[in-house]
Amino acid sequence: MVEDSFYHVCSDGTSQKWLFKDDKDYIAGVNRIGICAFTTSVKVYKYVLMDNHVHFLLKGTQPSCKAFINKYKLLTGKWILHKYGECAFVSGLGVQIIRITSQEYLFEVMAYIDRNVIKANFPYLPSEYRWGSAKYLFKKRSSVVGTTLSELSVRGQRAALGTHTMLPQGWEIFPDGMLNPLCFCEFDSVESLFKTPARYLYFLSKKVEGRVEEDMTSLNRTYIMDKDLRHVVESLAKEMYGASDIRKLDMGARLGLAKKLRYEYFSTPKQISRMLGVSVDALKGYI
Repeated sequence: MVEDSFYHVCSDGTSQKWLFKDDKDYIAGVNRIGICAFTTSVKVYKYVLMDNHVHFLLKGTQPSCKAFINKYKLLTGKWILHKYGECAFVSGLGVQIIRITSQEYLFEVMAYIDRNVIKANFPYLPSEYRWGSAKYLFKKRSSVVGTTLSELSVRGQRAALGTHTMLPQGWEIFPDGMLNPLCFCEFDSVESLFKTPARYLYFLSKKVEGRVEEDMTSLNRTYIMDKDLRHVVESLAKEMYGASDIRKLDMGARLGLAKKLRYEYFSTPKQISRMLGVSVDALKGYI
């Protein structure tokens, strides 16, 4: 069984001039975090939405974190198409999925995500930025701060959230239509990791950009390890061809899987060859 790990998942801030223009865009962007977390079973520990890029700290398998950001991009593209008429707006939006291998680096990534507000020269602290998880950290939790989804009709939920996905009915929604992040973000777990506000503030005050951004600019950070990719291949084979055994697929089906692995999961030709039992030479011209 594939073990869950922490991943820093982010989009490229240089590939788009904007992703969010006004409060309604940001509200929908926060709601997409909850929707994507629920539908992919990924745990969200940190997030920040900036005007032209996003950062998440997720816990899950690498394929599930990939599914999270793919779905987030898909829903973002649909929102932008519906509101602004921009077709395929996020199709070229690059993403990075970086596995976190030490607790020290985990703290640095969490601080880096929150420090985006400082880096952008906003005239307030991360704890005052509404579109980031720092706003809710180390603060007294209110028992009820919004309307529960169960109080809305199915039609009302769809109208408010723009999705047919039925979210947990105990989740809360604010009067402006934004889901309460306390319902889908692991604030208690983040606080347990830092232990004290002082330790959190220590990391927040550090200039952690150098190490984190070096990893973000690395070219092969979205590469999925063989042991994780095997589960992806099995799921894709069942979904696309109704097959439970890769060895029973014909060459056409294997090449169809190869394209999926290459362009959606960033697998290398050699890795695809290992996964599908197809020679690298046979893959030439297809991927």
